[in-house]
Amino acid sequence: MRSFFLFAFVFMASLNAQSQVIDFFREDLKFRLFENRFEVSGDYYFRNNSSKPLVLKLKYPFPKNEDFGKVEAIECTDLSDSVNSIDFIKQEYLMFTVSIPAHEEKAYRIAYHQQLLANRALYILTSTRQWGKSLEHITYELFVENLHIDSLSYIPDKTEVFTDSIRFFWQKKNFMPDRNFEVFFTKQKQ
Repeated sequence: MRSFFLFAFVFMASLNAQSQVIDFFREDLKFRLFENRFEVSGDYYFRNNSSKPLVLKLKYPFPKNEDFGKVEAIECTDLSDSVNSIDFIKQEYLMFTVSIPAHEEKAYRIAYHQQLLANRALYILTSTRQWGKSLEHITYELFVENLHIDSLSYIPDKTEVFTDSIRFFWQKKNFMPDRNFEVFFTKQKQ
């Protein structure tokens, strides 16, 4: 079995020609925004285009600056068998292992929440560019309760407004992020 070390994904590094046997081709993300916390749950889809099984170590970064606090409740599982795939965790990133049989696809779920120290939430999308190709399909959903959204870095495709909450939806094909997913907000007056 051959191991590749990629620093990309929402990953940080350049991919060489050999690593093109693996595709990161889809992501489905659900965000929940609260006044002091941003929750993320994402399903990430990978395809092994080679005739050999692959094991990869991937780096998944978290936002880190004065606007963001501690990342907590981190989970990373293979959706086919619910096995924990975390190798180790640092405040700035998660390292995890992806194992994909020859000519197959696998999905992994990563979930966490991060303390917010300012009226801003951020999810890193731009490192997807390191894969060198667009995502075939993405769906994003943002749920917000009792907050006023001042701005979103991407215009939603659909919005559902309820009495105390809002849901935003994005769906795209052949998506190459040119900026991160960012939300600026203020607390609603009651």
